[in-house]
Amino acid sequence: MNVSVRAANRRPAMQRTGAVINLRQGLVVLCLITGCALFYLYTGVKGLSISYQISQARQNQVELVEMGRRLRVELNNLRSPERLERAGARLGLAPASPERVRVLP
Repeated sequence: MNVSVRAANRRPAMQRTGAVINLRQGLVVLCLITGCALFYLYTGVKGLSISYQISQARQNQVELVEMGRRLRVELNNLRSPERLERAGARLGLAPASPERVRVLP
């Protein structure tokens, strides 16, 4: 019994490994594209979050500046000599006589 194999009918081994290599390359490229897309989405969401925090901080700053202005106005009103004289008169206090006033050097 003679068994002969024709060389033209044999599949070369390189075709099989070439298909595996192409599949691996495609999988690597697909992973890279997916990773880049996820990174892009992450940076977009993080940017929105930071933008929201900045907006809240600016609003807080505006409120604090307004509160500081109101407190300065209130402090000036409380320190005014006219108000102090009225409060002293209500309590029954009188201005000090000139001989009781001492000027410090």
